Amino acid sequence: MAFCALAVEKSYSHQVAVMRIELADLEEGRNEFAHEYAPGELVFDDSRVALMEAPSVSGAIQVSGKRLLVTGRVRASAQLECDRCLRPVPYPVDSRFQVKYVTPEEYEAQQAVELSEDDLESSIFDGESLLVDDLVAEELLLALPDHVLCGENCKGICAVCGGDKNAVECTCETQQIDPRWEELKRLVNGK
Repeated sequence: MAFCALAVEKSYSHQVAVMRIELADLEEGRNEFAHEYAPGELVFDDSRVALMEAPSVSGAIQVSGKRLLVTGRVRASAQLECDRCLRPVPYPVDSRFQVKYVTPEEYEAQQAVELSEDDLESSIFDGESLLVDDLVAEELLLALPDHVLCGENCKGICAVCGGDKNAVECTCETQQIDPRWEELKRLVNGK
């Protein structure tokens, strides 16, 4: 097994390094890769997620004609917002992944016949290089939970004043009645 190097391509418009594996540089068969990102090197488009420590990725690429099988592991420490009170919640990420890639030509050839379930799970790449940043960002986001709470007993935020009910007892009147039902309330209460 060979250890492949990751190419760094500077993009000065965004001042971010792009991590890319060039397939021409790979030896036939299986190649390993690893990278520890510097702080701020990996950019997330999701505003609810902040990386507390730079992620690391390691894995292997298996080349078979116009197909790739990429297996690996992503580790990071993320910070999410509580869905009820918006407090920051630390969340460790340690996720294993397996992604299949095919070229656009290979994908179209598969569509000409009949796509199998395995083919539907394949991602498309340009056939020349693999963007590691995109893979890492996608795997990190997939590893994060859909629903996050700072604690099981989180009381959330007051809908009236916006205060954190976990920090202070809120005395706001939270039972607002839809004005369309006001007449019915008067009837029920005998007024």
